[in-house]
Amino acid sequence: MQTFFTSLYSALISIFQSQRPADYGLYKTDLFSLVGWSTLGVSLLLVLAFYYVFNSALRTGMFRTPHWAATLALAAGLGVFLANSLSKGHGAEVTSYLGYFMVVNMIVAALWFFLFSVLLKRWSTYARTTPFVGPF
Repeated sequence: MQTFFTSLYSALISIFQSQRPADYGLYKTDLFSLVGWSTLGVSLLLVLAFYYVFNSALRTGMFRTPHWAATLALAAGLGVFLANSLSKGHGAEVTSYLGYFMVVNMIVAALWFFLFSVLLKRWSTYARTTPFVGPF
């Protein structure tokens, strides 16, 4: 999976910036995988909380699309936070590359959240049609 995350982040960041920083080796060997797995886990936990804790177990009535969009925004915001804090915690320099990494991780977190929503919403008691009705 390390090669998956390295390929994913390298390709998406290269859309914004083609020049790699001096500490690219740190990103390649440690940060892409660590941030990728953390983002995937946080997005999955938020989807499970939205569909199965808030809308099945607790019956809070948070099944409307604006509630889902707010949870998606939370996942994206946590993606930025994870990329920033984990990168700085592992000694990455504060450069424009880190900024683009945070933006890309925000997009990746939102995509993971959307994907998990499509895959896991059907078993929710009250939110099986959120954010859209469809064959999924």
